[in-house]
Amino acid sequence: MNNESKNKSLRIVRSILLLVFAMALSLPNGSVSAEVKGTTPAPAGSPQVITPENIRGIHLLHWFGQGAYTGSVAQQPNGSLLAAVTSSGVALLDRQSGEQTGFIPIGLQPTALSISPAGTTLAIVVNYPSGKLGGFMGLPVVNQQIQLYTLPDGNPKGQPITDLGECANSNIWDIAFTPDGAELVFEKKYGVNDDKDVRKFCVASLTEGKVTRTKEMAKDSSMVISPDGEVVASVDKQGSRLSIFSTHDFSLVHEFEISPSDYPEFSFSSSGQYLGLRTFGEENSNTPPMIQIWSLANGKLLYSGSPSTKEDSFTAFEVDEDSGTIYLGTQFGWVEIVSADSGKVTKQLGPFTWTAYSLTGNPAGATPFEQPAMIKSIILSADRQELIVSENLTTYGQPSAVHLFQLPGYTETHTFRGASAGSESLEIAFSPDSSRLALTGTKNGNTEVYDVQSGQLILDLAGHTKTTNQVRFSPDGKTIATCSDDTDIRLWDAQTGALLRTLAGHQGRVTHIAFSPDSSWLVSGADDNTLRRWNVVDGTLLDTLQLGDENWRVELLEVLQDNVSVVYRISRYPSPYTGYVQKQILWNTQSSESRSIGTDKIHITQFANDRQHFGAYSDNSRMAGTLQADGSLSVTDAFRSPYGNGALTLPAISPNHRLVVSGNGFGLQAWELSGSTLTFIDLLAADQPMPSYGNEYLFSPDGKYLAFTSGGVAYLLGVPTE
Repeated sequence: MNNESKNKSLRIVRSILLLVFAMALSLPNGSVSAEVKGTTPAPAGSPQVITPENIRGIHLLHWFGQGAYTGSVAQQPNGSLLAAVTSSGVALLDRQSGEQTGFIPIGLQPTALSISPAGTTLAIVVNYPSGKLGGFMGLPVVNQQIQLYTLPDGNPKGQPITDLGECANSNIWDIAFTPDGAELVFEKKYGVNDDKDVRKFCVASLTEGKVTRTKEMAKDSSMVISPDGEVVASVDKQGSRLSIFSTHDFSLVHEFEISPSDYPEFSFSSSGQYLGLRTFGEENSNTPPMIQIWSLANGKLLYSGSPSTKEDSFTAFEVDEDSGTIYLGTQFGWVEIVSADSGKVTKQLGPFTWTAYSLTGNPAGATPFEQPAMIKSIILSADRQELIVSENLTTYGQPSAVHLFQLPGYTETHTFRGASAGSESLEIAFSPDSSRLALTGTKNGNTEVYDVQSGQLILDLAGHTKTTNQVRFSPDGKTIATCSDDTDIRLWDAQTGALLRTLAGHQGRVTHIAFSPDSSWLVSGADDNTLRRWNVVDGTLLDTLQLGDENWRVELLEVLQDNVSVVYRISRYPSPYTGYVQKQILWNTQSSESRSIGTDKIHITQFANDRQHFGAYSDNSRMAGTLQADGSLSVTDAFRSPYGNGALTLPAISPNHRLVVSGNGFGLQAWELSGSTLTFIDLLAADQPMPSYGNEYLFSPDGKYLAFTSGGVAYLLGVPTE
């Protein structure tokens, strides 16, 4: 079968699968079927044990969760539906009911989206990995495609547009339907290799399924597309003239004189009738960040001004011509409401924030603080009765939210947060028999337990009142433990999901838990500067270990096979001059003695199932080794990725101790562990719809599954039985 036939077959299979998933996800909320988000059918029978010999055949079996909202939103022009990009697809939100009505699973974060003028079709841009390297600076090569879905149901519509012709070989960050709904306009920029300096506006026909016309721009142009698809705008770097072109034939329709700027940032209002230019003051100058807004109807400058706070900057804008109101979103989480007539701020909405526990932002580590949430977009609803404000997904992965305000009183009517990740990344755990995967970390505090073969949700553990930070199965498989920002630890029956007991006593959020090998006791670490040891049977507190006078963050907690020793790693961040201070301790719970292990250079990140072999890091290297009986660390070998210089994520060791896996921006990678040597095997699963790397990798106890989390989603991989 040639590549063309293979690609066609893959597209057909994906379309069928997406149709099945969309139908399942359209069921009423709470339905078990609505929670199935696997990417492919489960293989017949159990997968093979993952080994160095077969790991090149590893395959994405399922993904679980929807991920966090990114802040990119499109609205249905003649209805109440909003389409919101998440880190694994697109959520369909009803602004009247305040409910999420559907989800379109992609497996990756779309880069752009648009809804047709009739409101019946949704276009989504996805960059699918090709499995090949050789892009810009040797980066992975991706294949761009435009997928179409019907609204309001979210079912696939026809075949994806993959024939982008001369407009291929570039990420697509902006797309819009033309006013007649028959075409899509997008831009080509930031291409790779020979296309790295190419700038083009491109139009694709929905009926022909390919690009039909283009307009080439100067290589240093800044380019934007109006959301209504009627015009596009461009300006050369350091240019003084802003040009507006019709998408119908790319004829020039407007030109504006502007002040030259090194990095001009343009955007259209959601109506497409106004164009904004954002500029930033030069470093060490008194020139504040500014925004200028022009009306395309008459070419006049409607507004020019700076944020109320000197250090702030504008990130988004919207204009309500009927009421003469301008809405300005800022970097620091404010929406400033300005009178177009006077140019004065009449009201502020916000500040919008997210809760942070950053050691660098808050060196004490124990007390949460509110961090400004950058405003990503501001949109007037089609009936002009609501203001839609979306926050940007943070660089730490904390979720954005979509806020709805009733006009003219600015009463917040609904806030969409979805099942996005909370203050830390999602956490996963396998059951001892490897048949189930537990996933936690969502803001609602719930923990979900899935069957690994079918991908079906089988338990939903609800009870924590804040984000749950970690989940663990007891070694005997009878109990599931969860810990939360609400300072509690909860123990659940692993078969029925019934709450067995709540362990209360910590005075700060509980971030880590670990069972003893005999399942009789549990140790927990919290932001109250203590470790606590609990009796699992009756919930009594056995020990409390004070971590010191300063506030420390627990980063690793594990009980060794001797059923006595606890290994933990803690960090604090006194100052930018000192940097991180870390301690790695072995605590004997019988004698109450504690001692440092591994010096200050080797930091354990994860133990294998035998709780002896470990993955670790030191400076810029990753390594594998074993913990000796005397508490010393024996390093087997250190390794780095042969692909790029980017840091690898935290490594995991297979139960048979033959494999070490990790990942970076190039994707999942594996090394064979033999004796005292680690040998690189390959870049794995690079052609499958999942992120290029995860936060942490985890093998199942039987060695047949490999899981990782990224962007608020859990991904499950395995080698299917032949």
